[in-house]
Amino acid sequence: MTVLFEEMTRGQILEIAPRAIAVLPTSATEQHGAHMAVGTDTLLCTTVARRAAEAAADQVPVVIAPPLAFGSSFHHNPFGGVLTLTSATFIEATSEVIAGLSRSGFRKVVILNGHGGNSDHIGVVGQDAVNRMELPIVAASSNYWNLCRDALIKADLLPASCIPGHAGQFETSLVMALRPDWVDESARQQADDVSTADIGLDIDLTGAVVQSHGTWQKGPGHTDNPAAATAELGNAMLEIMVSEVAQFFRDFSRVPGPVT
Repeated sequence: MTVLFEEMTRGQILEIAPRAIAVLPTSATEQHGAHMAVGTDTLLCTTVARRAAEAAADQVPVVIAPPLAFGSSFHHNPFGGVLTLTSATFIEATSEVIAGLSRSGFRKVVILNGHGGNSDHIGVVGQDAVNRMELPIVAASSNYWNLCRDALIKADLLPASCIPGHAGQFETSLVMALRPDWVDESARQQADDVSTADIGLDIDLTGAVVQSHGTWQKGPGHTDNPAAATAELGNAMLEIMVSEVAQFFRDFSRVPGPVT
């Protein structure tokens, strides 16, 4: 049976919902350097979600909702190729989809995010869903790379500082493995290595999130070194990521249901 919500009938959804986990992939449509397609975040998040759902099906049914392919991406606007939502609109849209999943009978919902600009927002959505909106659900929210970061670092496939980066070695390797036609090879080979450059991003200040106006305009629109990416690295990372996210789905299925 399919794991994709959009391929199910209403009867199939109503039958599976009470015993299944619903997963909403959230992502973005935004520039990914001069070398890569703007749909990168959506491709990666939905692929990991779907493959992990299929892998976890031996223990728990997981249903993947259609992705929200627009996120909070104003910081990429200077480069063009960006379709962004305001933070308020993103939070509201995501909340309304979660409410729809609840009305269809899902009691365990995961917001699986694939765009760094949404990271703070998805936590707000989960918190509001169970408290302000009082939906009868258990909600979890995470960036997909956070669920597999430790395993990727342990595998020593690439520097920890590159996970996830933006249009750098991590994302570019994954897209090369999945959709090589989405990568402009000439532009990738010519991309500057900014691994050690001061482009105003990722300021280390005791764990604080530091936002500084104009930082993206200073750089090329990517982090670290996309020229070092390979499809082989992408496939190796995907195997680990799918395994780790599938295990998260299994673990989440054992969390007690909502108190109603």
